Amino acid sequence: MINLKSPRSTMMLVFAGFGAVVGAWAGSIPQIMAAAGIDSYNLGIGITASSLATVIAMSAGGKLGKMFSNRAMLLVAIPLLALVTMFLLTSGSAWFFFASLTGFGAVLGLTDVFMNAEASAIEHDARRPIFTAFHASASLSLAAFAIASSFLTATRGTAATGLVVVASLVLAWLMVYCFVPARKLTPGKSSSVAILSSRLPLIIMGFATGLSISAETAATLWSAKLLNEQAPSLAAIAGLGAAFYGICNAAVRFMGDALRSHFGEIPLMLFSLLLAMAGFTTLGLSTSFTLSVVAFAAVGFGLSILCPCLFNMAAAQVPANRAAGLSFISTVAGLPRILAPWVFGWIATIYSTSFAFGLCTVVLAVAFGLIMNLRSLIKVRADNS
Repeated sequence: MINLKSPRSTMMLVFAGFGAVVGAWAGSIPQIMAAAGIDSYNLGIGITASSLATVIAMSAGGKLGKMFSNRAMLLVAIPLLALVTMFLLTSGSAWFFFASLTGFGAVLGLTDVFMNAEASAIEHDARRPIFTAFHASASLSLAAFAIASSFLTATRGTAATGLVVVASLVLAWLMVYCFVPARKLTPGKSSSVAILSSRLPLIIMGFATGLSISAETAATLWSAKLLNEQAPSLAAIAGLGAAFYGICNAAVRFMGDALRSHFGEIPLMLFSLLLAMAGFTTLGLSTSFTLSVVAFAAVGFGLSILCPCLFNMAAAQVPANRAAGLSFISTVAGLPRILAPWVFGWIATIYSTSFAFGLCTVVLAVAFGLIMNLRSLIKVRADNS
């Protein structure tokens, strides 16, 4: 029987709130763009600035984790996330849009680090794989809010969508306050990546994470725009791309812990990348609304396991301060995830949104090579130990 008052159940709800925020933003993008008076190129610039803010916030996570518990940071971050999400969804001008999107990225990054740090610690406490289930909760919520927000925004406006999201975050905050204990802080060198003899595995994880997140960002934030271009009469359900992406993400992630145990994290990631590459290739060639929705589903299946595996592997490198491992790979991941939205928006403006999606296949091919090298590095270390 599930204990609804446990830290594990609480963090499932926090991840769900996180997914609700991203899903609501993704499903409302066409209407937000129209209200703010921006095009794809400006959207790319805005998401680039937001990504930079996210990376800066996540990079600070390691130092903040030495001073404050995961619980304390979540109690601060969640209310801020509710506030900036409402500002973003109700943007009525280009300047307000850019300012709120940048703040949104910063708070999203801060929340991301500490909810993953706490989830990794909970898996360690449980002594069995449960980490991907947290990400499954986020994916399922993302899917629900992506389709719900596209409909609600088209019929009732973005403010109505924002109020629903804020309600979910208020509930998550209350659960954290009541049921997540503050973990003891460990001072000194043991709470930083300085304890590692080599940071190369973390560097590889970081670049692979950055490329994976770049592809995820494209799939979630431009899916509604692509489907809206292919079938303008179906604008109210343009969130189906992000919804199918999120549903398929969740389906795999709920099974992900069993898959991790059976196949191992690296072989599982390599297979997943191949599936995602097939989905992006289809998006690059498709002119059909239906086929594109199916392709987003394939991308959702393929990208589902990458970030959870990489995040958990990184967090486990510094058990005394899991935020430090996550912070390190987030810093390394910064360059690709900051540049990718701007590049995607530029390509979508010059050529087409579908062509930009097709190029994501190349991005994931590079990630595939990095993870292959990570497998070789881990094998060498195992042979030498």
